[in-house]
Parts: sequence; C-alpha cells; structure tokens
Amino acid sequence: MTETTAKRTAPRKAPARKTDPFSAVLAEVGAEAREVGDLPSALVGGHLPSRGAETYRRRAEDWDSINEARQDAGTFGVDGLAVQVAFSAFGGRTVEDIREGLVRLASLTVAAVEQIDRRRP
Repeated sequence: MTETTAKRTAPRKAPARKTDPFSAVLAEVGAEAREVGDLPSALVGGHLPSRGAETYRRRAEDWDSINEARQDAGTFGVDGLAVQVAFSAFGGRTVEDIREGLVRLASLTVAAVEQIDRRRP
C-alpha cells in the first residue's frame, strides 16, 4: 500500500483592501469642520426666521424648476442641485427637517468632491 503525503500550500493571502474613496474626503471634511469654530445658535437667522424659511422653500421650488429645465436641455450640473438642496435644507419646517436636509447637502458635497478626485490623474 502506498502512502501519499498531502501537498502543503501556503495559505492564500486576502487581496489588498481597496481604500474607500470617501474615507479621504470625510477625513478632510472632518479636519475642516474642526477648524470652523463656533456657529451662530440660530439655524435660520434674521428678524423673522419663519419668513426666511418660507423664502428658502420658495427658492428651492424655483431651483427645482430650473434643474428640470437644465435636465431637459442636457445642461444639468451639481451646482444647481447643491443650491436647490441647500435652500430646501434651510426651508425645513422642523429642526429634524433641517438636519435631514443638511445631511443630504453634506452627502452631495462629499460625493461631488469624490467625483473631482476620481477624475484627477
């Protein structure tokens, strides 16, 4: 009877982990945020913040129409989307609405920066 010995192979190395492209951007944003300093306590300023918020809501609607026209014309850009989202964020009716809008604005800006970085040689 013949005995065969099992061939030993080196354990396989896991493939190198790809760097998450958003990690670098988020680190940069975090560093900048720490440099901002104290912000005003009011999310929407002015003598009549509720009027300001209503104005922001109207401006967001205006930019929605502008962006639809830009899409139809093939000239849609991140700029118009960012302006629309910013107006919409500060036009929120509650603190939670404003927060949700600001998170959306932040995610849009992080994605835009990542897009710029991806196109760099």
